[in-house]
Amino acid sequence: MRSRSNSGVRLDYYYRHVTKIILDFQSPTTGLLPASKNQTHAWVRDNVYGIIGVWGLALAYRKQADLDEDKAKAYELEQRVVKLMRGLLMCMMKQAPKLEAFKKSQTKGNCLHAKYDMFTGDTVVGDNDWGHLQIDATSLYIIMLAQMTASGKQ
Repeated sequence: MRSRSNSGVRLDYYYRHVTKIILDFQSPTTGLLPASKNQTHAWVRDNVYGIIGVWGLALAYRKQADLDEDKAKAYELEQRVVKLMRGLLMCMMKQAPKLEAFKKSQTKGNCLHAKYDMFTGDTVVGDNDWGHLQIDATSLYIIMLAQMTASGKQ
């Protein structure tokens, strides 16, 4: 049996922490992460920032993979990232008619929401109850989607 390299041991250490701190809370249905332990709301910005650490660890495992176990961990982490990013995309696609209306009116009532239910992907706040114009969150999502695609994820 081969012994683990020092970098492999460190990656396993980070894997345990990422699993405990982030992935244990990921929704099995949508892939979204909750805003806190006691909430079921998922913010776009928090989800993207939260999954960046998982994506970075997946890239490190992919680069360093000297054992089949490392390749399996890289694959698992990458799939968790894909699930979350697809979950956010699903939430946004549910609002396609609103987005088309926003192109014409540019009112807050037709903006993409920035907060969703982590199990259903539905919006959790009414269109006129809160100003949803958080373009930075949507932009961050698009930038990370492009980065992940450029890294080889499909």
